[in-house]
Amino acid sequence: MNKNILNTDVQMFINENINSNIHSLILKGSVFKDVNIQEIIEQIEAKKKCKLKLQTWFKTSNIYFPNKLNIEQTSSETTAIIKSNLIKGKSLLDLTGGFGVDSYYFSKKFRSITHCESIAKLAKIAAHNFMILNADNITSVCYDGKDFLKNYKERFDWIYIDPSRRDHKKNKKTLIEDCSPNIMLIEDLIYEKTNKVLIKMSPMLDISKAIQLIKNVNTVYIVAVKNEVKELLFHLEKDNNSEVNITTINYHLDKTEHFSFKIHQEKTAKAKFSTPKQFLYEPNAAVMKSGAFRLVSKYFKLYKLDINTHLYTSERKIKNFPGKIYEIISTHNYHKKSIRQIIRGRKANLKTRNFPEKNEVLKKLFKISDGGENYLFFTSNLKNKIVIDCQLA
Repeated sequence: MNKNILNTDVQMFINENINSNIHSLILKGSVFKDVNIQEIIEQIEAKKKCKLKLQTWFKTSNIYFPNKLNIEQTSSETTAIIKSNLIKGKSLLDLTGGFGVDSYYFSKKFRSITHCESIAKLAKIAAHNFMILNADNITSVCYDGKDFLKNYKERFDWIYIDPSRRDHKKNKKTLIEDCSPNIMLIEDLIYEKTNKVLIKMSPMLDISKAIQLIKNVNTVYIVAVKNEVKELLFHLEKDNNSEVNITTINYHLDKTEHFSFKIHQEKTAKAKFSTPKQFLYEPNAAVMKSGAFRLVSKYFKLYKLDINTHLYTSERKIKNFPGKIYEIISTHNYHKKSIRQIIRGRKANLKTRNFPEKNEVLKKLFKISDGGENYLFFTSNLKNKIVIDCQLA
C-alpha cells in the first residue's frame, strides 16, 4: 500500500482523469516521483468500477482502492445493506473480509466488527478506508480465516463468510467444495466460536443440493436487485433441526418484494390450471430461483398456465404479488401464418416462457422491434403453444 497515492495532488490527478483513455495515460507515464503510472491506473480502474456499485466509496475523498478484481468480487452497497438488515447482535466476525463493504454495513447494526483478511495489502486498505468512513467499531486483522478461528479465544454473536469463488487461475467457481474456505471442512471450528452463521454463496448454486451438503441451515435468503438474483445467503444455527425456510427478496428503488415459505409447503402444494383469463402474473427472479411454482398458485389463488409454464392468471387483479402483473389484451394459438398477420412488424417487448423458439429467432421471424408498452409472451398452456398480448396492469 503506497500511501503517497493519498497525497492531494495525486488524488486530484486520479479524479481529473477518471474518464481518460487508459492507454494514453500509460504512454505519458507518471508525473509523480513516488507514485508510478501502474499504481495510478489501478486506482482509476478500480474507482470507476465503484461509480454505480459502491457510490459511498466513489464519492468519499481519500479512499484507497485495491485492484479492480477485488471490486468485482465484493458485495454491492445495495446487497450489503440488505444483509445488514437480516441479522443483529453485539459482535460479528467477517471471516473473509476483503475490501470491507459488508463489514462496513454490518458495523451500523453491531457494536463491534472484526474484519479478517488474509492478504496484508487488502487488510491495510480496508483499515484505512474504515477510518476515512468513521467506522471506528471495526477492527481489521490480517489473518487466514481458519487460523484466526483456531487462535482467537472469544466468541461472536455471528460469523459472516463470503468464500472466494475463484481458483488460482481466477476462474469462477460455484460449487461449495470448490470455494475457499470450504465451509463443510471448517463447520465444527466455526461453531466453537459462534452459534449463528451467515454464508454468502453464488446465485448459480443449486439450493436443494446446498441444503443437503451444509448442516444446520435455518433460512436461505435469495437476494435479487431489480429482478436479477445477486446472492444466496445461508443462515446457519448450531444444532438446528427445524425445517428450512426460504425467503425471497427482490429490491427496487420504490419497493421491495418479499415471499417466504417452508420447503414442505412447495412439495405438498397443488396448483390449479387454466387458459389465460384477464390478468397474467410473472414471478420475480428471486421467486423463480426458489422453485415455489405450485405454491405461488395455491398461496395467491392463481391459475397456472401449464405444469412447466411458470406464468399465472386470474379473472381479478390481486394485491402484493411478488413480480409483474399484466392485463391481457388478447390470446392467440400459435400458428405462424395467423400470428404473422396479427403481430408482424409491431413494436413490443417479447418474452418466451416454456416455448421452443428463442427470442431472437421470433423477433426476426415476425419482424418485431423492441420497446413500446405492449408485451408479447410466447408460451404454452396445457393444450397449445400460445401468444399472449398484454400490457402492465
